[in-house]
Amino acid sequence: MGLASIPVGVWLLRASRLPAWMTGIWKWPLGDNVTPTVLHLQGWAFELTGVAALVAALVVVVPHRAVVFGGLIGMFLAGAATFAWVWSVALSRRR
Repeated sequence: MGLASIPVGVWLLRASRLPAWMTGIWKWPLGDNVTPTVLHLQGWAFELTGVAALVAALVVVVPHRAVVFGGLIGMFLAGAATFAWVWSVALSRRR
């Protein structure tokens, strides 16, 4: 799922709109106030999730010294993705 989120993130960042299939239950947890800012934050959340998954995959392959550094980078990226995602959901629910 992680690496597959990179194309979705690129699409959200470039198109500044939700895909046509993202309606109804597929739009959850986004609210009704889906602005370009919300979509850009969603796009960055998808991008950061994909890169964090890539880093996690590389940590498995690299020597042991890089595991700690790669793990810290992966955790930072996952935290940044979570922050962007939560912020976008909060903004989409503001009136």
